Amino acid sequence: MTQNQPEQHEGLEAFLQRFFGAGNGVWPGLDPDYRFKDRTLPFVEALRRGDDAPAVLPRVYTDRDRFVVYVIAREPGERAKTAELIRAFAGPTYITYDEQVGIQPVWLDPADPVEQAIREYAGERTTFRLETGRTLEHRRNLAGALELMQRTQARRPPRMWRVAKPIGRLLAEFDAALSAGAETASSVVLDHLAASGVTAANLANLRIKRLDRLGRSEELLQLPELSDVVQQNLPLPVREAILNAVHAALEQPLAEGDLPAARARLEERGRFVPALLQTAVVDFGTPALSVLLLAATVLEDLPALRRLAGAVHGQARTDALPPLLWQEAQRVLAEGDAVAEPRADMAPGPQVAADDTPRAGQIVDSWPAFLAAVAAGSSEGTAAIEERSWSAWTPPADHDAVLANLLDGLENQAAEEVWRSVGAFIEAVGYEAPAGLTAHAFVRNAVAFDRFGPGDLAALQALAEIALRAAPSAKAYAELLDEIGAYRSRWVSPERAAIALDFVDRLFLAACPDQQSRATLAYGLLEPLWRHQQRLNEADLAFAKRLSREMDVPFSWQERAVHDGDQELPLSDLPSMKVLLYSLDEAVLTRCAEEIKQLAPGVDTARSSDHVGSSQLRQKARSADLVVIATRCAKHAATGFITQHARTQHIFYADGSGSASMLRAAVTGLRSAAGSR
Repeated sequence: MTQNQPEQHEGLEAFLQRFFGAGNGVWPGLDPDYRFKDRTLPFVEALRRGDDAPAVLPRVYTDRDRFVVYVIAREPGERAKTAELIRAFAGPTYITYDEQVGIQPVWLDPADPVEQAIREYAGERTTFRLETGRTLEHRRNLAGALELMQRTQARRPPRMWRVAKPIGRLLAEFDAALSAGAETASSVVLDHLAASGVTAANLANLRIKRLDRLGRSEELLQLPELSDVVQQNLPLPVREAILNAVHAALEQPLAEGDLPAARARLEERGRFVPALLQTAVVDFGTPALSVLLLAATVLEDLPALRRLAGAVHGQARTDALPPLLWQEAQRVLAEGDAVAEPRADMAPGPQVAADDTPRAGQIVDSWPAFLAAVAAGSSEGTAAIEERSWSAWTPPADHDAVLANLLDGLENQAAEEVWRSVGAFIEAVGYEAPAGLTAHAFVRNAVAFDRFGPGDLAALQALAEIALRAAPSAKAYAELLDEIGAYRSRWVSPERAAIALDFVDRLFLAACPDQQSRATLAYGLLEPLWRHQQRLNEADLAFAKRLSREMDVPFSWQERAVHDGDQELPLSDLPSMKVLLYSLDEAVLTRCAEEIKQLAPGVDTARSSDHVGSSQLRQKARSADLVVIATRCAKHAATGFITQHARTQHIFYADGSGSASMLRAAVTGLRSAAGSR
């Protein structure tokens, strides 16, 4: 929908006249005196303003009783993101669509004057046609949900890329965003990768990894390209992601010891599993391993079963598997008379699948070797990223000083290359022993190379959290805060308020060896938000007030977010609802729950930081009207468990790992859930 600036206004108005012309009775000819124009005006104004959100335009057919809403992606590369937004805000509650196909762009009818106008203005395959029930209430509900979608998306941090980035840079930012828990940022980067020429196979791999991280198993298994993907030489993380998605359907019968039911679900959901049976399983989690073991047992594939059983025994993982599944595997092996083959109770040899044979000369087997290989741009470094080889190594904290010195000693090109490993570093450190010196060196890298895109900023915040958690000296602490604040004018804005607030939130939570440095950065990050506080949304304003008090930054904040106006119900008047907050950072959960209680007293908030599913987590997920998940360092077993058992369609993801990001997602989700009642 992009046009040259001189032609933009003229072209847009000509399009609107055609769209609201013959064949559309929702606002005939944009007549300023039309009595029902106020229902459509917000959508037209959003398009005229050029909001960073999909266009939404309603239509009432003039020749029959039919109402539809067209949602138009800003550009072809944003189709996947637009579909996700529609699902999140309208979903099956307000619109009808085939669950097997999902929400997809439509082919517009060139014989229809309204749809032909869209084709000429926006091009093919960027438009979604949404339908709902026939009553006026159904139509108003859909329009309200999509108006909320537009407002929410317009308030998100603006996209940073107006100039194309190299594919390698985008891949690095995607990995960083995914590891740092920046859900929206990872989606935006994925759209840019789709438009930058990445092959369909590689794009599918990235999409699978993202859906796995979000725990969206059903959506993963329904990807149209999945049948082609499994026939290729997939990276191990992509294979495990597919198996994890299958396991979500088997989890309950396996836990209950109901093997016939588990087999039936495997036959129903696991049609791609046989193609993955020859995968090496050394670094697989229990869910993926369980799926492979059950499949080999059902198929009576004795070579695969012997190999899997040997790996399980050799890694002492028998206790992690469902007992009946392991017993059944042993029974099938015994009946197969495996006397001449390595038995499951014998020490196994190296377990390497045929398509995972190590490359000649491959020596990347530690974090120092890994960073050196990535910095050199070698294929071994790229392979270690794609295969997640680093997950089997001793943690970065064991090599902290060595890694920091390596990073600080790199020349420009090598320093540019090594950022490709930052996502792996963040994920490997997790919330365990921090590698503070290495994290600080990565921060210096980010600042030196102006890494202020959405995914980069999420990574920068995660790196700062790791560095601060390592209890740096007063000198290192002051240097870190000075580096973060030096270029704040390039990225701190009301639209990116949650990112700045997450930084200040972490300053408050971390130990402070230098009060003056902390106060200086807190002031520097809050001051631009205070000056433009009339542009803050209610979640960001509320948390800015809290941080201002906690950090003793004496700004005078307005009482409420003025741009919400009278059209939105105050949060304090929201109906009674139950919310589940999930994060591995318990301090973030506590602070977010406290703010929700202040903003919406009628909301009952439950919290969870479980690494795996449990009966308690199942009950919380089932009873929640809204689920909010922070995915940074989250365990698939928990996020997949939550999305599997949640009965609500309102599942929102924090675009970061801090309290402000989670609160923003929670407030957006509360309004969406309340609007569907």
